[in-house]
Amino acid sequence: MEEPSKIFGDPKHGLRDALARIIRDFDSKRGAFAALKYNSPWMLATEDWAERSGHTVESLCEVISQWRISRCSGEPMDPKICQIFEGFSDAAQEWRDETGYVDPPVRFDLEKSKFPNRKELKAHTLKRWGSLGLAGQWHNYDARDLTFGGAFEDRFGHRVAVSMTVKLGYGGPIRLFLRFPYYSGGEPRSLDLFTLSGWLVCDALRLPQAPEFEWIVGKSKTNFDAVDGVLAITRAILTYLRPTIQ
Repeated sequence: MEEPSKIFGDPKHGLRDALARIIRDFDSKRGAFAALKYNSPWMLATEDWAERSGHTVESLCEVISQWRISRCSGEPMDPKICQIFEGFSDAAQEWRDETGYVDPPVRFDLEKSKFPNRKELKAHTLKRWGSLGLAGQWHNYDARDLTFGGAFEDRFGHRVAVSMTVKLGYGGPIRLFLRFPYYSGGEPRSLDLFTLSGWLVCDALRLPQAPEFEWIVGKSKTNFDAVDGVLAITRAILTYLRPTIQ
């Protein structure tokens, strides 16, 4: 059997290109993400931050995209992008110093960890997760986490592991991870919802916390919009990575 590189070209390069397209289409709400409802990370690039940092809104949008592309692809950012990123971050730190803003501490809240809809949430998510068509599907449930997993072979010959976890013990935030078979620095090792959504770049820039970039399950026994939203994003991501019929 031939190596994937002989069948698909350079699989690592192809994966990097696909990840860059996923992030750019997510940010601009194009392609497979066009019909989905979510907040684009570009919402961080406001006129106020542009004025404070001395850059244009368009430049800040490019930084927000490129920082995440670099993080996922493993390739370094262009020095010019790094410079704009630093200016953006410096402006955010100056604002923090001026206003005395401090991120609220993360505390364990027993009441937030109580979900009377655990049974219904598990059943709903299990059914929707099954519709993704992943191989070797599995799920695991303990007192704090509800996790679903599976795998697929991407268009470049990689075996990609996919998992989604509902952190019930911490109030219900949803985590999504796609893990690629690379393990060294400078390689495209993973794509996760923290990075894609913009939450991580918001934190790296020292901007105020943005709950708009999180999906948190509620306690309803009939409404599971947060789960459905993350699964819709997962399904969109898969369209960029799965083999296409020629």
